[in-house]
Amino acid sequence: MDFPWIPLLFNLALLGVVMFVCRTLNASQGKPVWNGTLLFFIFCFVAMCLDFILTMVFASASFHDRTQYESVATRSAWSERFFVYLIPCIAALLLALRFRRAQQSAPDEEEVHAGRAASHEVDGEVRSLPLSPVHE
Repeated sequence: MDFPWIPLLFNLALLGVVMFVCRTLNASQGKPVWNGTLLFFIFCFVAMCLDFILTMVFASASFHDRTQYESVATRSAWSERFFVYLIPCIAALLLALRFRRAQQSAPDEEEVHAGRAASHEVDGEVRSLPLSPVHE
């Protein structure tokens, strides 16, 4: 059994791209909204299921002539590809759970604004923040 390293590296690179895009979207919105690893996990799981279905369809078909699909349409070939899906799925699921914990522990905007307003009140006076940084 040859392990398919190139498809595994491709799947991990896709995970990295999805995480980068979602992190960029979250940074532009100022709050963690897009969980890229969860999106990748869902797409990877769906791809694994579709690959299994197509493999079983081609494995059950009888080929009269030798075709290029016979080598990939076996259960043993799918079991090799299974790990290419499983490893990034597990990594994405662990990262998605980590993101979910960070998302739940992040303070709301209202709490942040209330905390800032409370920290700038002194003896009933509200101090404003300087618009430019003060250099000493």
